[in-house]
Amino acid sequence: MSQYDFHQLSPYDLETLTRDLLQARWGVQLESFKAGKDGGIDLRYASAPANTIVQVKHYLRTGLSGLLRDLKAEAVKVRRLAPTRYVLVTSVPLSPTNKDEIVRIIGADLLQSSDVVGPDELNNLLGQHPDVEGRHYKLWLASRGVLDRVINNAAVTRSEFKARQVYEHAKRYVVSDAYPQALKMLTEERVVIIAGAPGVGKTTLADLILYTHLEQGYQAVLIQRDVDEGEALFQPGMRQVFYFDDFMGVTFAGERAGGGRGASDRALVNFIAMVRATPDARLVLTTREHVYAQALGRSERLRHAGLDDVRVVLGMPSYSVMQRARILYNHLYFSDLPDAYRDELLRDDFYLRIVKHKKFNPRLIEWLSAYRRLRHVSVERYRQFIDDLLRDPSEIWRHAYDQEITEPGRSVLLAVRSLGGKCGGPVLERAFGELHAYRATRYNFSTRPDDLRTGIREVVNSFIRPWGSQGFEVIDPSVLDLLNAVTQNAPGNVVDMIAGAASFDQIEQLWTLAKADFSGAISNALKREAGRIAPSIARVANMARRVAMKGGGAAFFGPSYERRLATIVEMAQRLQGPAISALIAPAYARLSQEWQTERPQINDAVELIRVLDAAASSTTGEIGAVREAVLAATLEEARTGCRADELRELLGVVDLERPESEVAIARESFETYQHKYFSEDLRECRSREQFSGLIEDLELFRDELGVDVDAMIERVEQANAEFEEHEDQYADHMQDEWKERYRDERVSDRSISDMFGSLRGDHS
Repeated sequence: MSQYDFHQLSPYDLETLTRDLLQARWGVQLESFKAGKDGGIDLRYASAPANTIVQVKHYLRTGLSGLLRDLKAEAVKVRRLAPTRYVLVTSVPLSPTNKDEIVRIIGADLLQSSDVVGPDELNNLLGQHPDVEGRHYKLWLASRGVLDRVINNAAVTRSEFKARQVYEHAKRYVVSDAYPQALKMLTEERVVIIAGAPGVGKTTLADLILYTHLEQGYQAVLIQRDVDEGEALFQPGMRQVFYFDDFMGVTFAGERAGGGRGASDRALVNFIAMVRATPDARLVLTTREHVYAQALGRSERLRHAGLDDVRVVLGMPSYSVMQRARILYNHLYFSDLPDAYRDELLRDDFYLRIVKHKKFNPRLIEWLSAYRRLRHVSVERYRQFIDDLLRDPSEIWRHAYDQEITEPGRSVLLAVRSLGGKCGGPVLERAFGELHAYRATRYNFSTRPDDLRTGIREVVNSFIRPWGSQGFEVIDPSVLDLLNAVTQNAPGNVVDMIAGAASFDQIEQLWTLAKADFSGAISNALKREAGRIAPSIARVANMARRVAMKGGGAAFFGPSYERRLATIVEMAQRLQGPAISALIAPAYARLSQEWQTERPQINDAVELIRVLDAAASSTTGEIGAVREAVLAATLEEARTGCRADELRELLGVVDLERPESEVAIARESFETYQHKYFSEDLRECRSREQFSGLIEDLELFRDELGVDVDAMIERVEQANAEFEEHEDQYADHMQDEWKERYRDERVSDRSISDMFGSLRGDHS
């Protein structure tokens, strides 16, 4: 029978274990009263006339002295409750003399020595109820005895580091149903595939399963590249567990680089079949769900291999508030944080701000609970430090960006940032190709044909995650914070991204970034390097938008030529240099060429006119002529038909005091709108604000153009009244639902507060 010291459990875990053991021993159902709200009760069995109270005391840090100190205050509460039986359970090792002293403190009339339950008695109960032991995974996964056996077995295959890493993580693991499900499948089928979206805990679960098998005497084989490694180390008759993380991504990476798919999937299927046919072998595989689906879609051999029969899907797209709370709680309890820092998190329930924050992630929790990273932060500044970290968590990514990835990885991240943090696979491929080649030439580093694949492999699931069928997006908003900080601290990166741009979307994104940099560092760098970036801007500004589609249709990609010209004019105005100003004329010429075959984009054209008005006083004299030409083209387009929002914006740049022709065209535009588009605008109203906005637009047209809109406003008001009637009925329904949600949230907050209450005790 295992002998546990229970140091791997938090107070919350120990109380749950105690409840399950006593329920199994006594055959009754115990009520739980969480820490901080119990008034002296953790567990209770009340059935008249009996009233049994159980208290659970961990005291991992202060041991016996802390326990005895606090029991003196606890004795008053216990006597006030007057139970018929009082049971004290503690993980603190106790001698007979220690038990007698505890009885003396509480009072012999309330506590019997046999009802003082220490580690020896807990281990005895576990021996009597192995089913309870089996359910409490952290009890044995993170025990020292298990670690010793694991390390002994891991030494054979040089996986000691992996084993120690999992041991430390196991104490913080938040248990889910996936663990027993995966173990059961592995026992029955000898193979388990752990699949799911990035960030759901696939690798953590696989690590715990590997650790469990090491404890059972299995030899670990960690596969890094392909199943050939596993076949080379396969030894029939020896208990082996093969571990292959992200096996689909690794197996089929070669295919995307031009390798053969047939050989890869054949080798994989054969290796899985070999393991399933070998009683002493086990195979643990993890994969991102979308990669798994793509691989099966491409390979008939994989589709018929029965892989779905051994797949466990982790479907948690995000952490619930309670799961976040358990993660933070476990990290705090098992951290090396001094008491004063923990008390700051507990004060005024500050921890709730952390677990409910939109940028919560386990990596951030690990950062703020590790004292080695906080030695420079005083207790008084700790909460402000956390607020800053939550607002801009880029610091937790900075070391990895600077030290742990290669140039291909940095080029991937810079390309993703230049595309707004999210992009399709082919778009990223083009952006990476241009940028990486430019950076390699400028900074004199070598490149390889598989640099894109290498870069993605380095940063996927750490900085970026798959998005859509082929694309990628940043894994967390804090990655954007990091990349923004990288560009602001080293604005030469923005110069590189513009000079190595593959599309005008990137120019727009990076110019927006420059305008948001209040320090002016990025703008100053662009001004100094205007000659370097101008050729790239000119190249992508001239790129075609129209792409012919199969069947005779066409699609348009990238910013309109109106937006491209507006960006160039704004850059020329702010950077004040001839290199960018020289791009205005060719950009306008390209816009004029586009208008010969395509219709102007009214809202984009209006924004261009506003930019031209702002730049008129500080750039070349051609600006005025460009403005007049753009306005004329826009008015002509509006005459053929426009929506209310387009006409409203257009009236903002039309000088109603100037030639009557402009006003006449605007009136014609309104008449076209009234007959062709008004009913459609009315149907699209989905809120009170949208109905009100449409009425405001109509009133503007009446006041500025002198047109009659009374009948149109009456239709809007009638439709709004009908909408509000339905909306009120829906609001009544939602009010009831909101009350229920609010009540559930209050209960959840209280449960979290109760759990964190156990951190207030056991201080030195």
